[in-house]
Amino acid sequence: MGVLAFEIFFSIALFVFLSLFIHVYKVVVWQPKVLRSELEKQGIRGPPPSFLYGNIQDMKRIQSTVSKAWSEKRVPHEYIWRIFPYFELWKKEYGSIFVYSTGNIQNVCVLDPVMVKEISLYTSLDLGKPAFLQKERWPLFGRGILTSNGTIWAHQRKIIAPQLYMNRVKGMVNLMVNSTISLIEVWESRLESEEGIGEIKVDEDLRKFSADVISKACFGSSYSKGKQIFQKLRGLQKGMSKQGILLGVPGLRYSFLHSHLSVIS
Repeated sequence: MGVLAFEIFFSIALFVFLSLFIHVYKVVVWQPKVLRSELEKQGIRGPPPSFLYGNIQDMKRIQSTVSKAWSEKRVPHEYIWRIFPYFELWKKEYGSIFVYSTGNIQNVCVLDPVMVKEISLYTSLDLGKPAFLQKERWPLFGRGILTSNGTIWAHQRKIIAPQLYMNRVKGMVNLMVNSTISLIEVWESRLESEEGIGEIKVDEDLRKFSADVISKACFGSSYSKGKQIFQKLRGLQKGMSKQGILLGVPGLRYSFLHSHLSVIS
C-alpha cells in the first residue's frame, strides 16, 4: 500500500513538474523565438537577445557608456542620444525599424517618420495594443486610448476627438499664453535675484506648466482639482517606474511586490 501511494505521488509530482517546465519553456523560449522569426521574414531584424534578460543587459551597458561620456559636458542638447542611446546605435545597424526584447517581451521600434504617421492614421480595430501594457500599467492607464483595443479603443477615440478640433484648440491659445507668461516671469525673477546671470533647471517648471495648461483646459475654473489629479498621477508614475525595463523578465516582477502594492493602494 505504501509503495502504491508513493508511485501515485511521484507520478503526480512528475506530471506537475513537466507541465510547469513546458509552460516556462513556451513563454520564455518558444513564443519569443517564433515571433522574432516571423518579424525577420518581413525584414525586421534586431540585436540578438540573451536568455531571460533579452537585450536588457545590452541596454544598460550602452547607457552606462554614454552616461560616462556625457558627464564631462555641462549642458547636453542631444537629449535623444543621451536618453535612448541604444536606439540610435541599433538604428544605424538594423535600420529605422527593428526589434529588441526586454525579457521575454518583444518590442518593435519604429523610427521612420513616414511609418509612424501611417500607424497613427491607421484606424482599423485589427491594430491592437500590447497586452502587457494593459496588465502591468493598468493602475496608470486603465482602459484609456493608450492601452485599449477594439470597440473600447474606438469609443475612447470618439470621446477624445472633439477636444482636438481646430476651433477648440484655437480657444485654448490665450490660456496657453497666460500660463507661459507666468512661467517666464518666474524665470525672470530668479535671474534678477542672481544679478542677471544664472542657470535654471527647467524640468520641474515645464512639468508644472504642462499640468497647469492641461488642468485649466480640462477643468476650467476648477483647475485646482486637475492639479491634484496630476500630483496623484505623478506618484503612480514614480511607483511604477521602479520596475523599469526589468518588467519583461519572467519572475522579477514579484521582486517589486512592495512598490506594486503601494501603487494599488
